[in-house]
Amino acid sequence: MSKLLPIKDNQHKGFHYTVTDEQIAAHQKLTLHKLFEWLESTNRFVSKVQTPEEKQRSILAKTME
Repeated sequence: MSKLLPIKDNQHKGFHYTVTDEQIAAHQKLTLHKLFEWLESTNRFVSKVQTPEEKQRSILAKTME
C-alpha cells in the first residue's frame, strides 16, 4: 500500500474555521432527519469541488489502518 503524503503545495498550510457557541447549540437542536440532510448536502458539496486526485487521496486515507 502506498504511503499517503500531503500535496507539496499544501505542506505547512492549515485550515481554520471558528464555530460559535450559538452555532453549536443550533446544530445540537437539529433533528436526526435534518442532521442526515446536512451530512448528505455537505458530502455532495465536497464531492463536487474535489479534483479526481483529491477524491483518490480521500479514498486512500479512509482505507489506511
